[in-house]
Amino acid sequence: MDQNLILILILGVLAIAGTLFFILKPKKEIEPSRIVTEHTPPQLLQEAEEEVSLEKALSKTEESFFGRIKKALSSGNSNQIIDEIEEILYTSDLGPKTVEKLLSTVKDKLSKSDLLDINKIKAVLKAEITQILEPIHKIQVSQTKVLEVIKRSDQGPTVIMILGVNGAGKTTSIGKITAQLAQSGQKVLVAAGDTFRAAAGGQLKVWTERAHKASTNDQGMVEIFWPEQVTDPAAIAFDAVSKAKAQNFDFVVLDTAGRLHTQTHLMEELKKVKRVMSKVIPEAPHNTWIVLDANSGQNALNQAVEFNKAMELSGVILTKLDGTAKGGVVIGLVDNLGIPVKLIGLGEKIGDLKVFNYVDYINSILGETKVL
Repeated sequence: MDQNLILILILGVLAIAGTLFFILKPKKEIEPSRIVTEHTPPQLLQEAEEEVSLEKALSKTEESFFGRIKKALSSGNSNQIIDEIEEILYTSDLGPKTVEKLLSTVKDKLSKSDLLDINKIKAVLKAEITQILEPIHKIQVSQTKVLEVIKRSDQGPTVIMILGVNGAGKTTSIGKITAQLAQSGQKVLVAAGDTFRAAAGGQLKVWTERAHKASTNDQGMVEIFWPEQVTDPAAIAFDAVSKAKAQNFDFVVLDTAGRLHTQTHLMEELKKVKRVMSKVIPEAPHNTWIVLDANSGQNALNQAVEFNKAMELSGVILTKLDGTAKGGVVIGLVDNLGIPVKLIGLGEKIGDLKVFNYVDYINSILGETKVL
């Protein structure tokens, strides 16, 4: 037989054998916990072991804000220091109104020689920032649980309406809020009111299931309300509140579609959702909270101002505060809106959504070594 023909036959047999080997080889099963889908939040894959402190989370803000003021003192020129403080305040995402208030206080209360003393500058700023934050946050100093910062309904389920633009962290915040409520023994219904974004319901379902499983309290539970083929967010809100009332849920947490504050027709849709819920429970929603990304800085403040005009906000959830240099936006938010920052996001874990403590916050951004 021709040698070339023999070689071709051998190669053919080897190729067939190789194919059969890979087909018949036992496949290693993938652990369910390692299966990743487009709806799987990164928090499901890995939990950070170390708890993020507020001081650590605000380290970049402290360096950008108070750190720059300390460096400004090196010039030894009081007039130049005032100019530099003004520039630092304007670039710290506080907002013009708040900057003018802080700067006027520094000018009025400190002499030229005082401006060369970092401790005196710190004392004046601390007193003024405290005056802005303390009146509406004083009660939160003794509060550590999500349940404690929520305005409760006198009768029937308490309704929390969550607003904000896409990407701010609404879905993850809802997951963390509901998980902590379930840990406190509460029965929570999550309404998937974001019918605009196709993946929203699926993402919310993943977080809802995770929140339910995270609860170690036998009384606590989290359930999602996500009716098929219903695209009207007002209808979903109405049915969810009705179900919660009939089945004795403690809370309804309503997700809404992300929208820009400049989209007037979508803002009108939110008003409609609010009106519809009030037909079931007149006081609903009892809490209207906006989720803001701390990294957005001044833009976050602008969003809050416009949403507040349309919806009368009762609280702020400030996410992604860990690692941002724009944590100064807290002061501007409270000074401009007069509403409290309820919760802050300091990390990936469910427990990293924490009650805002104004004392710890002020000490952190001013570089205090001891957090009270």
